[in-house]
Amino acid sequence: MKYPRLLSGSLVALTAFSIIFLFPVWTHLVLLFTAFTLGEMEFSNMVRRGGHKYELLPTTVCGVAYLICTAIESPVFRELFPGLAPIEGAQLSDIVLWVTPAILLMRGVFRRETENAMETFAFSYAGFWYVAVLLSFMVRISFEWGLDAKNNIDYTGRLALALFILFVKMGDVGAYSVGMKFGKRKLIPEISPKKTLEGLVGGYVVAMATSLVVWGIAGAFTGGMIGEIRYSLFHAVLLPIVLTTAGVVGDLSESLIKRSVGVKDSSSTFPGIGGVLDVLDSLLFAAPIMYVYMLVFLK
Repeated sequence: MKYPRLLSGSLVALTAFSIIFLFPVWTHLVLLFTAFTLGEMEFSNMVRRGGHKYELLPTTVCGVAYLICTAIESPVFRELFPGLAPIEGAQLSDIVLWVTPAILLMRGVFRRETENAMETFAFSYAGFWYVAVLLSFMVRISFEWGLDAKNNIDYTGRLALALFILFVKMGDVGAYSVGMKFGKRKLIPEISPKKTLEGLVGGYVVAMATSLVVWGIAGAFTGGMIGEIRYSLFHAVLLPIVLTTAGVVGDLSESLIKRSVGVKDSSSTFPGIGGVLDVLDSLLFAAPIMYVYMLVFLK
């Protein structure tokens, strides 16, 4: 189990960081759209394997529309294409968020099936929110810094997205490694029997150690700057704690969803890990936290 997990994790990380740093910024959208589509299909399959109905087509269409609108509203796209202004009084993504539940209810009306109609609606809207809305914050992180002084897309957004993924996933690695070797006291066994308090502490330690290494490198070579971000010791200590905590909550939340529908993994896409949602779970809940932290402290 350990070696397939390590290989799968390494390939996923290599692919993600290659796209972030080696390809144009618009390819971030391709990566996120792919992750969303696969994640939405996995969510649908989990719900259906649990014996429930799920509206895959409308949730996928609305989710893609939401991610596109989020990108259009970002500083990068607004500065590149000034004509793509939001509708006065509302963001385009807000409108998609408002109409999605109406579309899902209309879908139920046209099906003319009253049995478990609200259950189907609830599962479907939960899937839209869980995958599309939470994933959209990675778009916001990547595209938040707009253009630089030379009218090129500022690299800071890429760096912020990379740091976010690095700290959350290193927290996952620390929690898994320490928990497997030293874990005894269960965290919330009713939801996730394998998660332990020792693993949680290990996640904090590894994520913070990674952050302090980044802080030391930035201080030695760039005067403490990561792009346009001044990465102080305060952030090097606080940010990994915040992100690791949010990541653990996200991981537990996906475990809750899986247990409620009676499945172990969202799929078997990645040997030793599970599905796309099993890779994204900690990132999904941590993404809005990172975005708010970024706006308040880093930008």
